[in-house]
Amino acid sequence: MRHALRAEDLSFPERAQVRLDFHHRIARPPQAVFAILADHEEWPRWFKDLKRVEVLGPAGKGVGARRRVWLGPLALEERFIAWEPGSRFSFTMVGANLPALAAMLEDWQLSPAEGGAACQVDYTVAMDLPAMLRLTRHVLPMPLRLVLGKVLPSLAAYATRR
Repeated sequence: MRHALRAEDLSFPERAQVRLDFHHRIARPPQAVFAILADHEEWPRWFKDLKRVEVLGPAGKGVGARRRVWLGPLALEERFIAWEPGSRFSFTMVGANLPALAAMLEDWQLSPAEGGAACQVDYTVAMDLPAMLRLTRHVLPMPLRLVLGKVLPSLAAYATRR
């Protein structure tokens, strides 16, 4: 990765320049949804704009695990900062092939719904932009919201087919 990103912690969404929140109920229990999230290689099957996922290093699961993802022309290296089976799956970006971001974090929180037969998913994407792109922070969320807004419905459809 040519461009290092500032690693962030779980408090980052509260102070990020851009924050996008998505919520969706999935008709599968939290453990089942977490298992889908933890299966790195399956992500392109339900996250349609994600082209490829590569686990980096021998430990592909848990806090500290790393992976590289390709989203169109953008490649991002991610490091996991929360790995709580059935409840939380979070990572911070630590590198990118393009200078499009200064920092980014994704936080997936899962909670039981309908007596545990379903799962409420709260998905937050937070980012800071480099100085050259900061003026776009009010415009950037619109197309990004359209792309990321499809992720949870797609995950729900995939989860119910499994």
